[in-house]
Amino acid sequence: MTGESYASTTPIAFTQQDLATVRLPHDDPLVIKLQIDSVIVGRILVDSGSSVYILFLSTFENISLNLSALRPTYQPLFAFNSSKVSLLGIVTLKVCVVERCLDIDFIVIDCQSSFNIIIRRGCVISPNLGMHLS
Repeated sequence: MTGESYASTTPIAFTQQDLATVRLPHDDPLVIKLQIDSVIVGRILVDSGSSVYILFLSTFENISLNLSALRPTYQPLFAFNSSKVSLLGIVTLKVCVVERCLDIDFIVIDCQSSFNIIIRRGCVISPNLGMHLS
């Protein structure tokens, strides 16, 4: 990885005080920031129902990636409304959480979203990355 690393050594923990304003049970989305390669990317949706890691083309371009980095993919992907989504390809990027990094394959798609990336819950709750959220 090049450039300055933004990985923190501070563990993430939630207390009862953090739950003071949360109505339980809740179904609020978990939106986080992560270091992707050497860039901090915000508005990342952690989707427990997702089976893939999705990188939107606008984010792909904003973090200065080149389309030549994409590998072809032929797997189908369906949107929330069950329509088929056109895939541009797959790119492997280094995702860093705490002090650990993991290479993750992202499917790049060209469509509008209020998020920059959608990741599976296992990405940030994995013992491989050392962050535990429940």
